[in-house]
Amino acid sequence: MYVKTLSVILALGLGLGLDACGDDSGDSVIKPAQDGSQPALGGGGAIGTIEITVTHPEAEPVSYTIGCLGDTFPLTPEVEGVSGQEACTRLGQPAVLDRLIKGAPADQVCTEIYGGPDEATITGEINNETIDTVVKRDNGCAIDDWDNLLAGVLPPARGV
Repeated sequence: MYVKTLSVILALGLGLGLDACGDDSGDSVIKPAQDGSQPALGGGGAIGTIEITVTHPEAEPVSYTIGCLGDTFPLTPEVEGVSGQEACTRLGQPAVLDRLIKGAPADQVCTEIYGGPDEATITGEINNETIDTVVKRDNGCAIDDWDNLLAGVLPPARGV
């Protein structure tokens, strides 16, 4: 009985912790339409250019530029796991722009999970808004930002 009760408590706690990391609005993840078709990738309303530098203590820094120019999406240089077109679609989403412009919400409740020393510095301008932020992997919310909200903008993390 004790083990069963403990299992239920742990499962509920894990579920609540994971819910605190994400956002159920759907704005943060590109999802297929209900009919199974894929969303159209395009500029998604994002116009501008950002520069990203990703660092990890066990690897050389990776620096690249993403341009969202309406009908072209240059990525210079090419980076594994990053797509200029997908990045521009994500950068047009309100939840992504809010995170990049305002930073992580100060009142956000996050699980205390360490996702590794990867760090991305993102600067530039999208839709006439200045972008100057850092994305780390130092808690569950930050890991979710990197892996889900900014998927296609940031490369897969090297991790711990």
